[in-house]
Amino acid sequence: MDWRSYSELKEIPSDNKINRKYCDADKCKFMFTYNVGEQETQSNRHFISFIQIAQLLGRTMVLTNVGRSGISVLKDFSFGFYYDVDELRKKFPKVKFISQYEFQKWAEERYNKPDIIHVLLGNSKSNPNYTIQDDTPYFDRLLREYKMDKFDLKLNNSAIFKRINIGITALSPTKGQEQQKIDDLKIFLEAELQSNAEVMLITQEAIYGPLFERLMPMSYASHITNAASNISKKLKPYIGIHWRMERGQIDLMPKCAESLVTYIKSLSLNTGIKPIYLATDYPLNGANKTQSYTFDYIGEKHHTAMKILTSSFDVNTWISTHALDYLQMYPIRSEQLQEEMSGGGIQGIFDKLILRNADYFIAGPEECCRYKSTYTYNVMEARQELFENNGTIKNIIDRWEL
Repeated sequence: MDWRSYSELKEIPSDNKINRKYCDADKCKFMFTYNVGEQETQSNRHFISFIQIAQLLGRTMVLTNVGRSGISVLKDFSFGFYYDVDELRKKFPKVKFISQYEFQKWAEERYNKPDIIHVLLGNSKSNPNYTIQDDTPYFDRLLREYKMDKFDLKLNNSAIFKRINIGITALSPTKGQEQQKIDDLKIFLEAELQSNAEVMLITQEAIYGPLFERLMPMSYASHITNAASNISKKLKPYIGIHWRMERGQIDLMPKCAESLVTYIKSLSLNTGIKPIYLATDYPLNGANKTQSYTFDYIGEKHHTAMKILTSSFDVNTWISTHALDYLQMYPIRSEQLQEEMSGGGIQGIFDKLILRNADYFIAGPEECCRYKSTYTYNVMEARQELFENNGTIKNIIDRWEL
């Protein structure tokens, strides 16, 4: 080797320089929640729990991609398409954040590829205690299902894989849990998840509530909230209806619609409010693809029910208001946007914001809809705060009777 080639070698940037570029430290320690296996309302809250874990561990949180009502490495859009990243930074000032795209660029630029630890959190219906086991078979799923090989990480048998069951407390929201149990879980996870690995890949299964104290959901991106605010102002005063047909008794769908029409006519007559906004998992765009991937059957009686409703009133929806037409100008590929709008996606967030601000909020009886819905609860939670603080809305929720 001559002096010139040695000098050129010295000028090659080290991994330390690359790390400082992306995490402001000689060594980066990232946490990547690469998949949250539920729809947006639930995955929103779950992601907050993972941010809290990143804070416990002092790791930089990767802001996973979003799309089609979920948070996953496989989605098409950056985290900021759904959520207000600046607001998230204010909410968690001790946590550093990096986008999935930036994280991928970091791994690509590294000379020595980053090592990983993989963590799967779950619950045990029969064992209230914390349990830990190695879970090396999960390695194949990372490649097959989540295409994680595109991130240039050390995805090989040298990686540590852990499955941690956190007990039956994870089966329900933590609102009713004692603070001591929350504190114990934090202490346990902070100790058990300590690792020198540069990347922690983490996910969960069968955990249906927040891991720790219940916090307000992540705020939505300003382009969605502005669009919803504009429509709310145009409609005011208005009645917001949430009809999630999933789990409703199919044979009763037409009767449910007739009962809803009767209810709304009476409410409109008594209040003088005529504008109606409908949010539903029924495919309003004419496709046979529902707004919820857990709602897998649309039959003739669903179609009949919707015809009864829409023929009785001038019903406003996310389609009829053209509120999301501005997305055609968004810097994304048209086929990605078409896929997003064809099923559950950004329109579900938009609907939620419209329902929060309705003068009256109406949902269905148990026979007609998915009665226990996190989505509905989320709307109620926001309306409760509005009702107590400014009194501009008239109810929290009412349900029409069959």
